[in-house]
Amino acid sequence: MKKYFLLLFLVLFALSAFAQEDSSPLSLPDSLVGRLKEFRKTDLNRAEALEAAIRFYFDERRILEAETYINELAALSDEIKDRYWKAVSLYYKSLCAYESNLFSENLPLINKSLQITETLRETTRTQLLLTRICLAKSAFYFRNNQFPECQSYIDRGLELAENNGFEKLQSSFHNNYGALLMRMERFEDAIVQFKMILADDKNAILNIASSFQQLKQYDSAFYYLDSIIRYMPKAGVKDRVVQDILIKTYQTKAVCYLDLEQWDDALQCLKESRVLLEKFDDKKQFCVNYLHDADANNGKGLYETALCLIDTAIIISRNFEDIYSEWFAVKLKSDILENMKDYEREVENLRYFNILTDTINNRENLLKVQEQQYQHEATQMEKQYELQQQAFQQKQLIIIILAVFITIIATLVAILILLNKKRLASELALRNREITAKSMDKIQSNEMLNNAIEKLTEMEEHPENNVLPGVIRDLKTLIDADTKKDFDLHFVQMHPDFYQKLLTDFPNLTPNELRLCAFIKSNLSIKEIATINGISVDSVKTARKRLRKSLNLTGEDVSLLGFLSKY
Repeated sequence: MKKYFLLLFLVLFALSAFAQEDSSPLSLPDSLVGRLKEFRKTDLNRAEALEAAIRFYFDERRILEAETYINELAALSDEIKDRYWKAVSLYYKSLCAYESNLFSENLPLINKSLQITETLRETTRTQLLLTRICLAKSAFYFRNNQFPECQSYIDRGLELAENNGFEKLQSSFHNNYGALLMRMERFEDAIVQFKMILADDKNAILNIASSFQQLKQYDSAFYYLDSIIRYMPKAGVKDRVVQDILIKTYQTKAVCYLDLEQWDDALQCLKESRVLLEKFDDKKQFCVNYLHDADANNGKGLYETALCLIDTAIIISRNFEDIYSEWFAVKLKSDILENMKDYEREVENLRYFNILTDTINNRENLLKVQEQQYQHEATQMEKQYELQQQAFQQKQLIIIILAVFITIIATLVAILILLNKKRLASELALRNREITAKSMDKIQSNEMLNNAIEKLTEMEEHPENNVLPGVIRDLKTLIDADTKKDFDLHFVQMHPDFYQKLLTDFPNLTPNELRLCAFIKSNLSIKEIATINGISVDSVKTARKRLRKSLNLTGEDVSLLGFLSKY
């Protein structure tokens, strides 16, 4: 029984993510008081000031004294609707519940804090909070004998601490892993683990000594314990961490003497630890001292003294609602009553012991059910989050598709507008050319008509001068010219690139040959071409033969119309 009790005692302090309280109040330093006075508004500055005050009490191991500031931070986070500070306040509330042994309240609080933190954007402060939550959850599962879950959060927290450079927390997780190895009675592995952090953790030497004690290697245990006592001053100690280590060093040394049945030496060590405890009035550590004191007096045969000490330990554990310490105390009381052969009281005590055992089992089962419920809720939240992410990604995809579609439409519209502008510009240029050409033709026509009028007037005045054939010829020329120009204008509108393409392949074509190509492409007959040009049909046939040579059409199998249809 002694071995098992000591083991729980050791691993609890080795896994000290939390601490005990002193009875004397502790005031905030002036700098923090001034900061709280400066930032009175409901904003982020106030939240940071409140957390600084909370961290001060935690660093001093006065957790319960921080409750006022924790409650204010929780109210502030709700008011400013800040999820990070909500997670922080829930985290600190869970630590207070843990410190008060309210494990049924601790688990929902720490799980809620974890759920919120896991949904926050990854920053240094959110990763730090997540790492601290893992440390707290590992302590919770350790305390409730859920070792696989404890190992899981130690691994996760250690990975977070290493990835983000949280060196102090790395040391804490290594320390906790060593404590877990001790609880699993893998003491040699625990020694190796603690030696890794000797330079970073003040508890490491003490934990190594405790592991040697469990291995019954007392010479090695005394070597490490005496080195702590030798190098850590006792008088006037202000560092609470050092004070705790010294207290537990004497208690561990007392347990070594208890194992060796050196009762007086054990009592002397417990006296030394009690002197240190009285400076801080630490009731929980007093409970541990009373238990070891009772064990030593039981060994010496001082049963009544042992019973008084045990009853005191039971009262203290009940006041702090520490059912595990009470369970060990009642178990030790049964051993004492058995040694006294007081079987009637022993039976009564065993009944109460069984009640405590059932209570612990029920509590652990309830906690397991709560954890399963949390895991289910966490899984549901993860699924919901995944669905939200999928919906968000689908919305993003739709937005991207719409953006691409709109871009394509806009590009097409821009291209159409540009093409339309070019078409309008081309049509405008063509109209300008038409107007210019028509103006020039009108001028030429007017000149020829005026010429004809003058000649007719002259013939009227001088009948002997027969100018009528010349006038007729001029009028016919005017008509033919208008016909050709009208054809050219119409043809260019229908086939704007014909001449350019044809000249690209046959640059030596004459203007008359180009016009003949246009007539042929327009599918005009030889007679129609002759009429438009005012020449004979034979002349047109001759012109077609010359054109075939110019176009390199030697065979009769290819028609001029078929050839020119390509242009």
